[in-house]
Amino acid sequence: MDEVLALAFATSALLNAVLAVLAWRRRSATPAATALATAFASLALWSATGVPLNFPVSPPVHAALTYGSFVGILGSVVSLYLLSRVVADPHYRPPRGQVVHLAVVPLLVLAVAATDPWHHLVLTRVTPIPQAPWFEVRWGPLFWVHTLWCYALLTSAFARLLHAWWRGSGPVRRQVGLLLLAGLVCTAGNVVVISDPEVFSGRDLTPLSFTLTALIDAYAVLRVGLLRVVPIARAAVLENVRDAIVVVDAGGTVVDVNAAGRAYLRTRYPDLPVDPVGLPAARFLTARALGDLPGGYLSYELEHASGLHLDVQVTALRDRRGRDLGRVVVGRDVTEVAQLRAQLAEEAVRDPLTGLHNRRHFDTAAAQLLRCAAATGDPVGVLAVDIDHFKRVNDTHGHAVGDLVLVEVARVLAAAERRGDLVARTGGEEFVLLLPGADEEALAVRAEQVRAACAALDVPVAAGTRVRPTVSVGCAVLPHHGADLTGVLAAADRALYAAKAGGRDRVVVATAPPTAPVEEPRTTPAP
Repeated sequence: MDEVLALAFATSALLNAVLAVLAWRRRSATPAATALATAFASLALWSATGVPLNFPVSPPVHAALTYGSFVGILGSVVSLYLLSRVVADPHYRPPRGQVVHLAVVPLLVLAVAATDPWHHLVLTRVTPIPQAPWFEVRWGPLFWVHTLWCYALLTSAFARLLHAWWRGSGPVRRQVGLLLLAGLVCTAGNVVVISDPEVFSGRDLTPLSFTLTALIDAYAVLRVGLLRVVPIARAAVLENVRDAIVVVDAGGTVVDVNAAGRAYLRTRYPDLPVDPVGLPAARFLTARALGDLPGGYLSYELEHASGLHLDVQVTALRDRRGRDLGRVVVGRDVTEVAQLRAQLAEEAVRDPLTGLHNRRHFDTAAAQLLRCAAATGDPVGVLAVDIDHFKRVNDTHGHAVGDLVLVEVARVLAAAERRGDLVARTGGEEFVLLLPGADEEALAVRAEQVRAACAALDVPVAAGTRVRPTVSVGCAVLPHHGADLTGVLAAADRALYAAKAGGRDRVVVATAPPTAPVEEPRTTPAP
């Protein structure tokens, strides 16, 4: 029987040593591998110290082996605790205070064990059992302090692994479940031995329970792929997501905000606390984000701050019974998309050659501008501008030169534009300017300024050759020369034709439309 037990201890030590090597080789794949390798190595040492205890040894040797087992015990407990932290959060790094605690306490225990022959605070008595190679051991007070410390760490480790198992899914849940089972097996064996030392005739078979633990862990590593699939904590995922995430409970209180969310909130609310958890969500989320969610989902876009556009998605959170738990608000930076969309929209209403607004934009914007003017009763001046002899320029110098002339004239018209004005290229060489608030006198002054600026153009087209374009301008004022946009444009066109007929390079102001004669009612003579 003694040989069988010794073989079991040796088998446990060998299995754990092999697993320690396998785990250590995979330390670059996951941070859990280092903690797992250390745990296996410590279990191997603990099991190895139990091999000679199954053969007749002297009391000093028995005590020395018992003291030596503390290295394996403490190493396995600390490693399993760190393993549970890494499995729950792969980004976990123990803070300095915790490192000191996990290092100093085991060193103190080992120091007390090494000096136990002088104070007997760990082993109060080691008595040989007659006709057996075993000893009756009575533990001292420091042993129980050490045991309570170990079980406190193991309880914390089991709680974290259980939480990771509960929140996990798929292969991660299966792997964590195997770690829990392995830990329960060895813990159960140790509890039995400590609670009743005589149950195994004074023999400490705790390391033997690690044979089963090692077999379970071997199955987890070699068959289930414990180190191939790395569990990732939900918190680590949220903190590394670039989208802003804000979680609000059913009462409207913020319960979680990730790093991106805190950064976005500070761009608009610099006075907000660094961690807004616990604040009313209405303090910084819009009423739309906190409003009703009939379908459980809402998506919209807003300008969160100047130049920062967010695509906002609001999703209702409900439990399995359909009860409202709150909502999660996700904001994604779509500034580049919004800018591109605005650029494309602007290009759609711009003339690609001159950069002025095109006829499509002119019709829409002019209608809105005239509605505003009608509401205030202010006049709106209209300038119809046409480049003189433009066909001759194209025929003489080519279309490239004609395009250059168009660009230069458009530059002059754009420079003449004031706030609220509307300038557009409405045809080949035709342009229209709408000038809100300009009466007939002011309109004539503005028109002359445009004509003079165009007449001053000097466009080089070739060596020694230059083109000096001129324009004819027709002026009309709404409502004096027309009751609506169509009427005032027609009046400006008539004035433009008059300017061309009068010799070009001039300004003509439209005349008031003739008043239609009023027909007298006819009187039908009596029969």
